[in-house]
Amino acid sequence: MSKSNYVLMKELANEIGLDRSNMRKYVLQQGFSWLKVRTKDSGGQLVNALTREDADAIIELRKSQGFTNNPVVVQNGDGWFYIVQIVPELDSLRIKLGFATDTQRRLNAFRTISPTANLVKTWPCRITWERAAIDSATRHRCSLVAYGSEVYQCDDLIALVERLDDFFAIMPDI
Repeated sequence: MSKSNYVLMKELANEIGLDRSNMRKYVLQQGFSWLKVRTKDSGGQLVNALTREDADAIIELRKSQGFTNNPVVVQNGDGWFYIVQIVPELDSLRIKLGFATDTQRRLNAFRTISPTANLVKTWPCRITWERAAIDSATRHRCSLVAYGSEVYQCDDLIALVERLDDFFAIMPDI
């Protein structure tokens, strides 16, 4: 396959301002599939790529979701862990957990799809803590709604917030 027919994941991630891990999650959440290609830069190892058509579609999708061409790149990995109620008027216990460097921008992105999305609470967080925080928060009476989505159905939002309060209370100051 010719280099002009595909875009490497790392190139697309740089272009739209996501790190590779979040780029991978985003692409999968949007229903796209990776190609595996060998490049000189990767020493002949297989690396993730998208067709040029899919890469262009992802760029347009990001723009339609309110993301600009001037992305904020995380330099130090510090930001915020958040809980968002996705559609609180329909199900206040369906939540999205995650990390963001700018929670208002993230909430605005959610509101392009769900105008009533509600930011429940945030905590100072390092990107490297995100997975542990999610696992700690959802370990009891929460179920994952869709693989790779970080959307959960929880029986008790107050207890979930308390578990996160406890988790972040023992973490070092940022």
